[in-house]
Amino acid sequence: MKRVMLSSVLAVFALGAVSCHSPEKKLPKISIFCDHIESIVRQQGLSFAEAAAALKEAGYQGADIRVFQRPEEIRILDSLGFEHACAITDIDYSKGEQKELEDATLAFMEEKGFDRLLLVPGLVPADFTDADKNAERQRIAAFAARVAAKGYTIMVEDYDNNRSLCYNAERIDSLFAVSRDLELVFDTGNFLFAGEDAMEQFTHFRNRIAHVHLKDRTAPDNMACVPAGEGCIPIAEIVRQLLADGYDGWLTVEQSRNMLEDSKTAIRNVSALLAGK
Repeated sequence: MKRVMLSSVLAVFALGAVSCHSPEKKLPKISIFCDHIESIVRQQGLSFAEAAAALKEAGYQGADIRVFQRPEEIRILDSLGFEHACAITDIDYSKGEQKELEDATLAFMEEKGFDRLLLVPGLVPADFTDADKNAERQRIAAFAARVAAKGYTIMVEDYDNNRSLCYNAERIDSLFAVSRDLELVFDTGNFLFAGEDAMEQFTHFRNRIAHVHLKDRTAPDNMACVPAGEGCIPIAEIVRQLLADGYDGWLTVEQSRNMLEDSKTAIRNVSALLAGK
C-alpha cells in the first residue's frame, strides 16, 4: 500500500515538473528590410553599420535581404546578430527562361544560409496575351519546384502594381493553381492598393501565408506608408489573429517616410501587440 502511494506521489511530482518546464509559446520575430537600412544611411548621414546598429538596439531581430546585396553589408548585419529572415530575388519571367538568375539565387541562399525566398516576378508587358501570362506562370512554377526541392520555402507577395501577376487575389490564385510549392508573403497594405479588404484576403489565403509584411497606409484614398499601427490597416486585428493561429514566423515592417523614427515607432507598436497590449 505504501509503495502504491509513493508511486502516485512521484507520478504527480513528475507531472508538475514537466508542466513547470514546458516551453513557452514561440512568438513571431520582427524583421526589417535591408533597403530600409540604406534609406536611413541616406536620410541620416550615417554609415551602414551605424544605421544597422541603431535598428538592432531598437529591437529588430532579423533582416530581409535582396539577393546580390553587398557582401560587406551582409557581414555587418551578421556581426550585429541580425538573423536571415528572408532573401528577396527579382526575376523577370516576362522575358523568358531565367536559369542563370535562378542558379545565382539558389547559390546565394546556400552560401548565406537563407531558407526562405521571396520571388518578385517582373511586370507584365502591356501587349501580353493570356497565353503569354500562362507561360510566365509556368516558368514561375518550375522555379518554385526547384527551390522547394532544395528544402527552401518560396513565396510571392501581393504586389502594389497593376501590371504584376501578383497584383490581387484573383491573380495570386491563378499562380497558386499552377504551383503547389508557392506560399504567400501577406503584405497587409497591398490588397488595399488593389481595392480589396485586407482581412478578407487574410482569411482567404491563411493556409498559404508563410511570411508577413506589416505595411500600414494613411487612408483608403491615401496610399502613403506609415508605421505599422499608425494608419487605416487593421494591423492589430491581423497580428492577434496570427497569434491565435499559432503563427511564429517573421513580421517584416515596412514604411517610407523618416525611416529611422518610423522604424522605431513600428517596432514599439508591433512589440506591444505581441505582448498582448
